[in-house]
Amino acid sequence: MNTRHTSFNSFFPFLSQRRCLWVFLVVAVLGGAPGGSAAFAADVVESLEPNVQAVLRNGRQLFLECSVPSGRSAESFLKRFLKDGRLWRNYVGSNRVAIPFAQLNPTTQRAVLLAVFRKDYVEEEGWVHVVTYAGGPQGQETLWALCEWLTGNGFNQSRIKEHNQLQDVSLKPGQIIRFPKELLAEAFRNPTPERQPEPVESSPAPVPSTSATQDDSGEIIDFEGLKLEYGKDEEGPFALYRLRPGEASLYTPVVVRFTDYRENSDILAACEVIARRSGITDVTKMETGQPIKIPLDMLSARFRPEGSPERREYEETIKEAQRLRTQNIRAAGLEGVVVILDPGHGGEDPGADALKLGYHLYEDELNYDIACRIKDLLERTTRAKVYMTVRDRSQGYAPVQSRNFVHDKDEELLTNPPYPNTNPKYSANLRWYLTNYWYRKEIASGVDPRKVVFASIHCDALFNGQLRGAMIYVPGASYRRTTETPEPRSFFKQFQEAQDKQTTRFTLDDLRRDEALSRNFAEVLLNEMGKKRVKRHDAGPPIRDVIRQSGGKFYLPAVLRNTEVPTKILVETANMTNPTDCMRLSDPEWRQLFAEAFVNALKTYYGS
Repeated sequence: MNTRHTSFNSFFPFLSQRRCLWVFLVVAVLGGAPGGSAAFAADVVESLEPNVQAVLRNGRQLFLECSVPSGRSAESFLKRFLKDGRLWRNYVGSNRVAIPFAQLNPTTQRAVLLAVFRKDYVEEEGWVHVVTYAGGPQGQETLWALCEWLTGNGFNQSRIKEHNQLQDVSLKPGQIIRFPKELLAEAFRNPTPERQPEPVESSPAPVPSTSATQDDSGEIIDFEGLKLEYGKDEEGPFALYRLRPGEASLYTPVVVRFTDYRENSDILAACEVIARRSGITDVTKMETGQPIKIPLDMLSARFRPEGSPERREYEETIKEAQRLRTQNIRAAGLEGVVVILDPGHGGEDPGADALKLGYHLYEDELNYDIACRIKDLLERTTRAKVYMTVRDRSQGYAPVQSRNFVHDKDEELLTNPPYPNTNPKYSANLRWYLTNYWYRKEIASGVDPRKVVFASIHCDALFNGQLRGAMIYVPGASYRRTTETPEPRSFFKQFQEAQDKQTTRFTLDDLRRDEALSRNFAEVLLNEMGKKRVKRHDAGPPIRDVIRQSGGKFYLPAVLRNTEVPTKILVETANMTNPTDCMRLSDPEWRQLFAEAFVNALKTYYGS
């Protein structure tokens, strides 16, 4: 961020010399510079494009500085920035001009605000401002000026004060001020997924390192203990939740927490339904204790009423998990344990990326490096047998120390013949065909089925960039078929693994056993992550058994639906739309910590 000390000659650069002298005399008589009696503060100057800068003065004055081209191009150049294009003539005749914020069009105003307030971002509920200049050398922000800029009216100060439950209007560094969507100009409402950091008070150190993760663990919330009441109205059954202190939206405290929706569009649609059902006309005016009606069919099974079929099925699975924990399947040094690692994506499919956040990170490269680190640790420190579904032809299985990655496209699935990952849907099915082939081979050699673990390694790309941490998916018994044959059969018949057994078949007991065993391992893995200070998702339950979609649809990844290995998980290691999580993912030391947590989880799970 650039700063400069302000001279009087640059304070009103769009005025003539004679007018500048007159203003200087008036200011001297009145006792000081605009914005205070002290000397002019240092400007905050941010470049928008060559010769065009956003400038913040004293924390309270915003304008656009630019060099005006000569000749006929001056008109078109200036009209790009002005709200009223007729004003362009006012700025002709000077090499360098300053256009006040109020004269800028909304698109330019947005660009100016985001440039000088680099920690600000826009979410679905509105604009989030992080107070940056509060009495330092760049001046003092005021709530009134912020309301002028963001809502067009300083008198909205009282509404913003109430919305944020502020005791007074004085602003402190790092303070977060939220401006609800309905008060913003249309151009200010579009979200900024490329810059949605978590609250400043927990922001990471500039350079990620092992020590930077020391505040990442936290306690996992007891989601089972959240209190819901149940009722029925003219629209049908619902669950009633009352907002707790600090909860001011429906997005995360309600929908992300109590449902299995994952995609932003589905979450937003659910928010609209819940707001209407709850009689909420203005979601920005909700207070602590606000009753929220959630349609019963939106709830995850664990949050359904006691005695309902969904809740009973969930509780039966939990009981089965507890019963299986008593069987004490032990393996000293992981002797006899088989681990099948499945690094997600690869080849032509990079998965998610973090390029918009300024990180050269591709999901498939991160998945592969973490899996290689797990494989290396297991083979060096235990007697476990390790399979990898994917091989990078140029890298082999060596972990890399890179902070930046290139999508090299040379990963291939180790089927017979190898598959170059050109079609993600085909690849997803070939992964479980390959896994099942290896699993049956190991079982035939005498390996205990309970000593085989399958783990698909991924990175999340949640729209809400404030959400952080690892989340684990397990095979929800209620969302799997007892038999499945992927299409087109003619394509899969070319692979030995599909020829061996093209259709999967499970009994209902198999489905419940698989979910129970997988939950047990997922809980151990989350616990070991905490010990390594690896952030775990805490906006909702970190273990999920399905992804809910709009229209009453449900989705469970193919590797969880059809893999025959009883203990199977898909782990989302971190959220690639969150800047802090991207810092962690870019750090090879963090990736090693994650691998260590995984290996320690296996050791704990098998009592070694």
